[in-house]
Amino acid sequence: MNQPQATGSPFPDLSRAPFVVLSGVSPETVANEIVACLQAVEPLERRTCRVFAAVAANVGMSPRDPLAVAGTRIAADLDDGVTGQARNAYHNSRHICEVLLCSLFLAKHAGLAGAQQARIAVAALVHDLHHDGTTNAGQPFRLERLAMDAARPGLAAAGVAQEEITRITALVLATEVTIGGPYARCCFRHFHQGGPASEAPPGADPLGLLATDPDLAFQAVLLAEADLLPSVALTYDHAMQCQERLSREDCRIAATPAQKLAFLDRHREEGLLVAQFFEPNLEQLRCVIRASMEQSSGGCST
Repeated sequence: MNQPQATGSPFPDLSRAPFVVLSGVSPETVANEIVACLQAVEPLERRTCRVFAAVAANVGMSPRDPLAVAGTRIAADLDDGVTGQARNAYHNSRHICEVLLCSLFLAKHAGLAGAQQARIAVAALVHDLHHDGTTNAGQPFRLERLAMDAARPGLAAAGVAQEEITRITALVLATEVTIGGPYARCCFRHFHQGGPASEAPPGADPLGLLATDPDLAFQAVLLAEADLLPSVALTYDHAMQCQERLSREDCRIAATPAQKLAFLDRHREEGLLVAQFFEPNLEQLRCVIRASMEQSSGGCST
């Protein structure tokens, strides 16, 4: 699995992923380009503002669009430390920029309209807002509601319609991994793969919107998979860096190849729905980790 040559890469490089989708480019090349972009973002001052501005311009948001106004203010809060996330090893502005850029590529790859891409960009920006560095700890949606409680006043003050705030909330709730994500995947399969309908889980409003809106169900899965993509389907080095940062934030997560392989195996079994393009990278990452664990230079057992 080749690693990107990122030294001196400009930001934003609008000729490469995640800002453009080119036909015939392999998943490995796209992953390398995205990681090179993430590496170019890393040393930037006020990086969240820079990334959100680049994404907003790329999807065609006017600076006066209420979503752009709200997103710019929220990005500034992240960069100014207002959200208190700088202390987090993983759920900080770096991760939010990762998800912003991965969701941009997935939305472009799926051919979504500009308004849908704008909604996803703002949902990506706020999905872990004010994350406290812990887990939901048996309280599903605690962190996701914390994020929306923090974001909602700014969205409303910027003039974002209540109906749009509700849609963004549904997308953010779909990033919750125990109930929200699985429900979003059920709705996606119902609308896009002929699967059975599913009742909304109790206490998860407005997640039930996904059962009546096939486009929103698609967007919800896209955001949930963009949240995972840096950890499971870009490059080996980046995936292991994510694992190390998660381990520093939560000591119950081991920064070991075995722990990473178990995580990858779980997502391989579930499969990627919107991000299927990247499945070869997930498989290759499993191979590299398994080979390193077996101290073998060849072969990959499945």
